[in-house]
Amino acid sequence: MAQYELSIQDYWRIIKRRRWIIFFTLIAVLGSVIIFTNLQTQIYQAMATVKVEPNLAIPGVATEMFDVYTAMNTEVKIIKSAVVAELAAKKLGLVSSSSSEGERQGIVSGIQGKINAERVGDTNLINIFAISSDPSETAKLANTMAEVYIQKGIEDRSRRARELREFIEIQVSDAEMKLKKSEDKLRKYTEQSGAKGIGGFLSQRLMDLENKKSELLKKYTEQHPEIQKIRQQTENIENEMRQLPAEELEYARLSREVKINEELYTLLAKRFKEAQISEADRVQSAFIVTPALEPTYPIKPNKTMNMSLGLFLGIFVGFVLALVIENLDTSIGTIEDVEKYLELPVLGIIPHVETEARAIPVIRGRQSRDQRVNTMRSRLTFFHEAKAPFVESYHTMLTNLKFAFSKEASGKAKILAITSAGIGEGKTLTASNFALTAAQSGIKTLLMEADLRRPTLHMLFGITRTPGLADSVLNNKSLKEIVKTTTDFLMGGIGTEQVLRSPGIENLSIITSGPSLQNPLEVLNSAQFKSIMKEITEQYELVIIDSPPVLLFADPMVTSAYATGTIIVYQVGRMARRALKRAKDQLTNVRMPVLGVVLNNVKTSDMGNYYGYGYSYYYSYKYYSRDGKEKESKT
Repeated sequence: MAQYELSIQDYWRIIKRRRWIIFFTLIAVLGSVIIFTNLQTQIYQAMATVKVEPNLAIPGVATEMFDVYTAMNTEVKIIKSAVVAELAAKKLGLVSSSSSEGERQGIVSGIQGKINAERVGDTNLINIFAISSDPSETAKLANTMAEVYIQKGIEDRSRRARELREFIEIQVSDAEMKLKKSEDKLRKYTEQSGAKGIGGFLSQRLMDLENKKSELLKKYTEQHPEIQKIRQQTENIENEMRQLPAEELEYARLSREVKINEELYTLLAKRFKEAQISEADRVQSAFIVTPALEPTYPIKPNKTMNMSLGLFLGIFVGFVLALVIENLDTSIGTIEDVEKYLELPVLGIIPHVETEARAIPVIRGRQSRDQRVNTMRSRLTFFHEAKAPFVESYHTMLTNLKFAFSKEASGKAKILAITSAGIGEGKTLTASNFALTAAQSGIKTLLMEADLRRPTLHMLFGITRTPGLADSVLNNKSLKEIVKTTTDFLMGGIGTEQVLRSPGIENLSIITSGPSLQNPLEVLNSAQFKSIMKEITEQYELVIIDSPPVLLFADPMVTSAYATGTIIVYQVGRMARRALKRAKDQLTNVRMPVLGVVLNNVKTSDMGNYYGYGYSYYYSYKYYSRDGKEKESKT
């Protein structure tokens, strides 16, 4: 079977044809999203912003250069730590001294799960986020986390300052004892030895020269004259010290020890005072820039985003489902498909028509016999304006058939058999309307009901079923006795007024089925039927035979033997394409001429703009009623 590429028009046709599938899929998906969104717990978020200052130096504690990136990342980790979470829990009164370890850990973990922190760009700002199903809890938790983080920074700095002060205090005490001991040793040695302190003077002088030399070496080399001069002076002092007595040398040593201990004590005493000041000064290293406010709307679920996704997903799934169903649909939906698949022309497109009879209530999906007849009868061309698209479609069909019959002898009656692949495709209604159209066009037409199994033609026109075709064979009725004419229509159920205002109705004759038969093929295969068909061809210009469905019964093969050509009526989307192909093959296998296909009950959603301007024009054309008023087509 031929494969076709889908064009934009094809996709648009599928969308229009399967619009209800797309619509209900969209409603189902969107409804599910709405239900799911409403069932979700609403989550609120509050944010507090803190500014972190560079680390303030604590006197006596060496600090490295402030690295913003590393320091800020460290502060973010501290905010999210269990220590800060536990402090927040205590401040909020969630844990107490009586709380067990398991309860405490559970509460702290819960707070950590609700807290997040992140640095703001390349600044010294940190945003502290808190999430919760309670909007008031989020703001309170975010502000509490900021407060305990700042308080923890103050306490950590104070603790370090206190530890430093305590350490220096011990060192000052030790330095003071060493200084006293060294002073006592110097005093006692001076009293015992009588040393005058010359050695101490020379030692001091030597130390001064060494300090001066160190300063000069920062600017000059060893060969500089000033350096050489200091070196000479140092050697002279050292020689003098070698000549001093041992008492003076010991005195000089004790003097240096006293001086070293004195300088150490002075330095530690100064540091001790600084540590005391730092411990008393509780300087903050972070500040709250923007406190958290109670949120007014939740961040989860995001209803706008969910609705947008649901809408997009619903349309997408609906479209995919429509394509899948369209692909699984084995019916034929376009003229091009029919003509390429069956290798037969489409002789007519009968548009779908809305009628008042369709408004009759249907109980449990079924209609009564009278309702079905009323619905069918309302679709006869009797009840539609002459310029209505529904009526015009039959004139188009008649024109196409005239062209198809043009090859036949002009003086010979044309016999047209109308059948379908299955039941319910509208073959009887198509045959009846075509017969009416031909008669109103001035063609002497006979409509024969050869469907002896499920006859409906007599009910459609409101005429008697008997005598009919079966009577002509079983009861030897003549053609004149079984033919129904205008007089019968006037006395029938259509209505006298409707018949009288239908020009050309006098050109139409009808042969109904007659009584029910056990074996209809006996009638169709009889010599009497053959004789009647011969007589019919001599009296009428056009004979239309309403035959049963070709796939269900053999009757169409019998009646088609008398026909100039056969037409298959196909309701778009009702029968599978293989069934339609089989119907055509069954007729051609017995060498019955199949003229073409008539597409029945076609909707704009089935065809769309695929057939160009002409078909769309059918549906938008305005016509005028008999009273001259403009009317819109109901097709």
